[in-house]
Parts: sequence; C-alpha cells; structure tokens
Amino acid sequence: MRFRDRRFQYPWKHSASGTCATTITNGRISETAAFVKCSRSAVVNVHNNWKNQEGVQFRRANCGAPRAINDRGERRLRRLVKSDRRATVHTLTAQMNQQCTRKLCRATVQRTLLHIGLRSRRLISAPMLTSVHCKKSHAFALQHKHWTLEQWKKVAFPDESCFLLHRIDERWRMRQETSENKLPETIFGCEQDGGGSVMVWCMFSWHALGPLIRVEGTLNSCTYLSIVADQVYPYMETVYPENDGLFQQDNATCHVSKIVRTWFEQHDEEFQLLPWPPNSPDLNPWENL
Repeated sequence: MRFRDRRFQYPWKHSASGTCATTITNGRISETAAFVKCSRSAVVNVHNNWKNQEGVQFRRANCGAPRAINDRGERRLRRLVKSDRRATVHTLTAQMNQQCTRKLCRATVQRTLLHIGLRSRRLISAPMLTSVHCKKSHAFALQHKHWTLEQWKKVAFPDESCFLLHRIDERWRMRQETSENKLPETIFGCEQDGGGSVMVWCMFSWHALGPLIRVEGTLNSCTYLSIVADQVYPYMETVYPENDGLFQQDNATCHVSKIVRTWFEQHDEEFQLLPWPPNSPDLNPWENL
C-alpha cells in the first residue's frame, strides 16, 4: 500500500515509538515502519495526524513540567510591578505567594520578570519643571523657531563641568563568573573622600573653540566674573569683531549675581546676552558633547 502523498515528514524530535525524527520520500508503509522501528498502524496514525494538522505537529510544547507561573500569574506579576516600580524581587515573591497554593522561589520570579521584559534599569534624570518654567521654555521656542543657521552662528555657548578623579557617581556593571571576583580587572580602587575632583570651564561657537579654564575651588560670582572678564571678553572681541555676537549662559546663581549683571550691562555695546529660559540645561549644545 502506497501513500497518496509521496512526501511526508516527521518535524518533531520523537515519534510515537520514541525514535528520532526523520524524513521519508517515496516510501511504503512497511518500509517506513521498519525504518523507524514501529508498527504499520502507528505509521498510518502519525501520517493521518500530520495531514490533519496541515503538516505541522509539535510535541515539545506538551512535554516537561508545567510552568510555575502561567499567563494569569504573569499578568498579576505585571500589575504588582506597576503598583510599586521600586519593589525588589524578594518583595514581589512574598506578594505572589500570598495568593498562590504553590510557593514560588525568588529565582522563578526573577526569570519571569526577565521573560515578560520587566528588567531593572536605572532612572533617567530630568530637571523638575514647574508651570512657569514650561511657559518660559515654550515662549523661548516660539521666539527662536525661525532662526536661521547664520543667526545661531553668532551665539557662543559656555559651560562648566566637574570631573571626579578616582570614583564615579553611578555604579559600574561588569559581567564575570563567580571565580573571577578577585581578578585585577574586576576590582575598582577607591580612596577616602572620593579622591577629589576637578572643575573646568570652557566655551565654543560655530567659528572657534574657546580656552579651557580650570576652576580652583567653588565657582562663585567673583570667580565667574574673573573668567568672564579675562576670557569671554577677548574671545567675543576676536571672533565677532563687528560686535554682533551673543553670549549664552544659564541662570545659575553665580551667573545672574548683581556684580556679573552689572559687568554685562557695561559691555553691552561689544556683545549682548542671549535670554535663556530657567531650568533648561537640555537646550545647551554642551549637554550633547
């Protein structure tokens, strides 16, 4: 007896008699049964099931132990996470075990969290904006949305940054095995009080990069005024000889102090200040460098 369909496959790993998967082309029932070492009726049943399932049959999905957390449990775990984003795995495990007849371990909950895409990630820092900040930022965007490239070329952007010498503000992550925790490349040295820091001030524009100034101690109004008088004034005079340049600065306390504002008013003919909305560091191109 020959099959009507000349080709049929066994796409699963194990047949009804427990043998390995194989593909038979132009085979008879007896030859196939002898090849897979099972009865002729088993071959006929498998072939009929294969035809009814449109050629695809998987037994892998039904093997093994049942999942400790099913689809309903995953939805409940997702609701628990959204109710408290900072809950630890230990807390989530205790909450899951309150209404489960089968007790779950921390490893099971951790694997389920990774499976449904709820990984532990660092928070994204952003400035706290009030309604007044939003209105002023919106007004600034409307005022300058039609500026051309030539107009932005006349703006000089300064900024100061603090660099830590022997430590970092955020945690470092490194993948390693348990036996590699004492290797030199997996150890980060630290010093008492962090090892100090260095603060620098710099400015740039479309035409040239300004000087890099090291700030000794804290940047207060007197220190900032000395930087502006010694560095900003010669830079603006050289880069913008026609006195059409704009100097941008944020609204830090040392930038808007009385003595600094008085100095800029006295040099208003050489260059002008670009009005800047409060609490908007994301508008400064320095933040993207």
